[in-house]
Order: sequence, then structure tokens, then C-alpha cells
Amino acid sequence: MHKNGLVKFIAILFTFISILQISYTYVVSKVEKDAENYAISKIDSEERDFIIKREQAQRSYLDSVADITIFGFTSYKGAKTKELNKGLDLKGGINVILQISVRDILKGLAEDTNDPAFNRAIDRADELQKSSNDTYVESFFIAFEEDDSNRLASPDVFANRTLSDEINFEMNNNEVKPIIRRKIDESITSAFEVLRKRIDKFGVTQPNIQRLGNSGRILVELPGAKDVDRVKKLLQSTAQLEFWTSEKNQEFFTFLSQANQVIKD
Repeated sequence: MHKNGLVKFIAILFTFISILQISYTYVVSKVEKDAENYAISKIDSEERDFIIKREQAQRSYLDSVADITIFGFTSYKGAKTKELNKGLDLKGGINVILQISVRDILKGLAEDTNDPAFNRAIDRADELQKSSNDTYVESFFIAFEEDDSNRLASPDVFANRTLSDEINFEMNNNEVKPIIRRKIDESITSAFEVLRKRIDKFGVTQPNIQRLGNSGRILVELPGAKDVDRVKKLLQSTAQLEFWTSEKNQEFFTFLSQANQVIKD
């Protein structure tokens, strides 16, 4: 009897939680549908860039009602964090697979060398990739070692200033390979983290971003996203590093002292 009572209690509790979860999803769907209808009523389809304008109107509407209590138990903002994960299949959105260029990473690690053996191996790796299931870096290693005299630890390849702390001239190819693999993985991981941070700022609920094995590919799923151009700009934009000329403190203080003297005079 006690077991039956426990089973009933768990079943009732599970049912209650399920209904509550569905109610959050219903609230979100209702408010977002209202936002969509609001945007359609405000922005005519004949207007230029009406899709972008409608999305902006939807976001403005949702921001304006985000904290308003709905049905007496939640708000749109609160329900949004608790709704069921519909994913792309149910909600639609944008699905993108990005390919990190391992070729460019290798060239960067080799400091854009003009070494003939390296560049032949890069071109040969491109050809091998057309009919191989190996990763790009493995194809590169195969191509590079087609000539037994080629050395990855050559000063014209990877034994350069960039990698001087990890690769020296005396290392053989088998000692260099794991270092290059790790460097490539670090570069891909860094790119992955940059994308993840950008997507977090995009404002999409329950995005999915994941690496696809060791292929250098990154899967990005943005449920509910519609603005393709905005997504492209978000994913393709590059960081800008700017340098500014600054004056030394002594020069600045000298100027102030001179200005102060002029004022006194």
C-alpha cells in the first residue's frame, strides 16, 4: 500500500511539473505571437527591409512587456527561462556549420613560410582531403613526409620564433606532430569560445553550439532566429585591435606647468 501511495504521489507530482512546464511554454508562445502580430501591424510588407524592421519591432515589444505579470503567476521574462526546449525542428531558426581553416592555422604556426617543402605539403593536403576521411593536419603530415628528408623541426617550418619554447631543431617529426596537433586544437577551441560568447549576446534562447569531432567544424543552431544577415555579420566579424599613441606623464606635466606659468603671467 505504501508503495502504491508513493507511486501515485510521484505520478501526481510529475503531472503537476509537466503542466507547469507547458504553461510556461504557452505563455512564451502567446506573448511572442502577440509581438509578431504587433510588428506586422506596424511595419508594412512594402517597406524597405521590412523583415529587419519587424524583428526590431518584435524585440521592442517583448522588452516592453518582459516584466509584466501574466496569468498571475509569471512574466514573459521568467517564463522564457523555463519554457520547453523546442529546438529547430519545432521552432525553426538558423542552422550553420562553420569550417575552421586548419590550413591557415598551419601557415600561421609556420609564420607564413616560403619553404617549398611546406607549401607543397599544404597543396598536397588539399588534394588528399578530397578523397580522405583523415583530418586536415593528418593529411598534411602524410604529404610532408612523402619526402623522407623533410623535417617539421626545420627553422623554416615549425622550429621558428613563434614555437621556439616548444620545438627545437633537434626534435624529430614524431616529436613535433603532437605539439602541432595541440596547437591546432587550441586555436579551434579559442574560435569556439569566441563564437559562443558572441552567440550568448545575440539574444537567442537555448542556442546550440558544438564542435563536430576533430574536423575543425562547428555547428551553430539558433532557434527562432530569422535575420540571416545579422547572424552572418555576428559569426563572420573579426576582432579589431587598435593602437593609440600616448604621451608620457612627464611630458604632460611639463605642458601643464608651462600653461600654469602663462596664466600667472
